[in-house]
Amino acid sequence: MWSRSAFLDGPAAVRLWLDGPVAVRRRRCQRRALVALCLGLCGSFDRALASELVIGREALQTLVVASVFKDQGRWYLARGKCYAYLEHPHVALEAGRIIIDAHLSSLLGLAVGDSCVGTAMMSDVKVSGRLVGSGSHIEIDDIRIDNVQDESTRQVIELLQSATGRSLPTSENIDLMPLLKPASVPGTDIRVSATNLAIARVTTLADAVDVEFEIKLTAR
Repeated sequence: MWSRSAFLDGPAAVRLWLDGPVAVRRRRCQRRALVALCLGLCGSFDRALASELVIGREALQTLVVASVFKDQGRWYLARGKCYAYLEHPHVALEAGRIIIDAHLSSLLGLAVGDSCVGTAMMSDVKVSGRLVGSGSHIEIDDIRIDNVQDESTRQVIELLQSATGRSLPTSENIDLMPLLKPASVPGTDIRVSATNLAIARVTTLADAVDVEFEIKLTAR
């Protein structure tokens, strides 16, 4: 039977594990397993399936770029005449947090009419956040700037933060539903799709993110 766990690493790699013997009589058992799977999936499940997804660092990098740096490769921290955005991210995991090393480009100051009265600044920065589950999303919460390489830029950011109360978005979302695309059962016309996904827990490890969730599947 299928174990309801998966490991995701690399831009498009999902590996599913099989329980039980699969080597000696694989061909003969495959048909029986297919029939059992089809019978089990016909119609809708009455209850959600408890499942686990392990997201490796490379896959997390891809998800962050697609979900957070989605504006031509930029993550805007502030928009308008005065602006600030991050680009060229590199994702890591450390001390239970997601770490994003990126390049900051900004024009920080006071918006007056159609212009920004301020100073253009650039610096390499380190941003971190805490990963939590919210529905079908992994939310990057408690976002903060941990390090700014350029001292002048750091001082301006701190000044703006003290004046406005914040200089960063409060959170960003990574949607997992697009990963669960409809699939066909081999040798049949049955299509299986996910109709609901509810994340129960997100654990940030040293080299991966472990996501426990409940999923409802429909087979037609």
